[in-house]
Amino acid sequence: MSHSPVSKEKTLEIEVKLACDNLDRLRNAGYELILEKPHHFEDNWLLDFEDESLFKQGAALRVRMVNGHGTITYKGIVQETHASPLKVREEIETNVSDPQKMIELLEHLGFRRSFRYQKYRTGYRVNQDGAEFKVVLDDTPMGKFIEIEGDEASVLKALNAAAFSAEEFIRQSYPELQEERCRARGVPLEDLVFK
Repeated sequence: MSHSPVSKEKTLEIEVKLACDNLDRLRNAGYELILEKPHHFEDNWLLDFEDESLFKQGAALRVRMVNGHGTITYKGIVQETHASPLKVREEIETNVSDPQKMIELLEHLGFRRSFRYQKYRTGYRVNQDGAEFKVVLDDTPMGKFIEIEGDEASVLKALNAAAFSAEEFIRQSYPELQEERCRARGVPLEDLVFK
């Protein structure tokens, strides 16, 4: 049996999260936000091994469902050696036609559903000075957040132009933020879902 060559080049996700309930600061800095994905509901399941080794090391295996369609995503460990204030990590993602069946398949392989989180998301793209990056506005059960993703120089330039300070940068994922919230309340990790 012959195998086709597999690319060894990693796809990196470079992003930052900000607790912010609107996109005015980016618009006021002169950025034109082009609607790419209208407001929609996302239901996300993280899957992990029994010992939660993915979560404990900061990696994630996620199945996302939107209107009956889905994506499966592996997010690697955040590169702490990277000198950026942004979150930089490997990301592998592909579409799946039946996300519930994908979860079932992964459970048969030894994974288990470890955490569920929901959000309403609106996605935009920005083309500025020859660079393109993505901006999303997320409405979650713990508040509203902006995520900006793209090449490091473009993201940092946009953050600077919109006067976001490094103290406002959030590198944690939604599951990590929810874990902090639950720990502060003295309760085990609870799913982050709308009631």
